[in-house]
Amino acid sequence: MNIEFFEKYFKFLFLSFWAMIWYELVFVSDVLIKTILVSTYCLITSIYIFSIIFIKRDIMKNITLYYRVSILCSFISTLFSLLLFPTSIFFLIIKILFIFICLYFSYTKLFKYKIEEGLVGMLSSILLLIITFCYWYIFYIFWEILDICDFFWYYLYYKDII
Repeated sequence: MNIEFFEKYFKFLFLSFWAMIWYELVFVSDVLIKTILVSTYCLITSIYIFSIIFIKRDIMKNITLYYRVSILCSFISTLFSLLLFPTSIFFLIIKILFIFICLYFSYTKLFKYKIEEGLVGMLSSILLLIITFCYWYIFYIFWEILDICDFFWYYLYYKDII
């Protein structure tokens, strides 16, 4: 297997994570669907992590290896914390720890090694922190907007009757 395969595999994992987060934030899903999605993602991510650590370690730079492992671990911990165990303080702490580790390696990759992929990791880490701390606040605001819209439509529909 060449390095190009691992590059595309990582991009697939990166994009599929954000698709799962989008699915969670937009749709109300079943616990079984969430469990299947997270289990599948964890399995294919574990295969990738073990293959780059044990097979392709000598081809990749160390910073790229650390960056990819840290960002995938932060993705897995985010999925566990957001989808499966949203009230668990343990998974919240693990998620925040992995996000800050990923932020550190992204910062190092961008500013010390001048590899622009670190900027993507920094933006992903910041977005994960925003989702972590503002998820319920955004959810609350969304429901308030829906209540205001319901009141507005109710008023328009029943104003001739009242």
